[in-house]
Amino acid sequence: MTVPRQSDIVQLTAFYVGDEEYVVDILRVREIIRPLPITAVRKGPRFVEGVINLRGVVVPVIDLRRRFGLPALDLPHRKIVVLEVESRTVGLIVDRVTDVVRVPRRSIQPAPGMLEGGRAPFFLGVCAHQSRQLILLNVKSVIASDEEVVPESPERILGSQGPQP
Repeated sequence: MTVPRQSDIVQLTAFYVGDEEYVVDILRVREIIRPLPITAVRKGPRFVEGVINLRGVVVPVIDLRRRFGLPALDLPHRKIVVLEVESRTVGLIVDRVTDVVRVPRRSIQPAPGMLEGGRAPFFLGVCAHQSRQLILLNVKSVIASDEEVVPESPERILGSQGPQP
């Protein structure tokens, strides 16, 4: 058995929204914070919860439950994952952050057919880690598109491929 080179390992930040566990590339994550007071923004995109002042920087915040069409819940472990996306800072409210996972790059299975019909690729793929199926979230598409995001299970993202060992 060969040991993967460091460049073949991807570090991902894992978090829950609803019943599904998602991951984003840790290189995008600036910090993870407790929720701060959010100032509502008039006439902003419907999925933007508002803005926070993070040490003098105004950061737009998106509640992923709301973005995914899930009922709003005030959960005790909610966090804001502050990310850098195309030179912009944005916060995502998630139900809870689980951990940082390290997976071989080859274990990430791309989502087939996610671009069909002009559909934005909100989910880039799925990877397995310690008997968990993690959905790789395309943050850029989630924040840039006005299209409704429908949360998918790992099985639906992979389609007929099914999980690979």
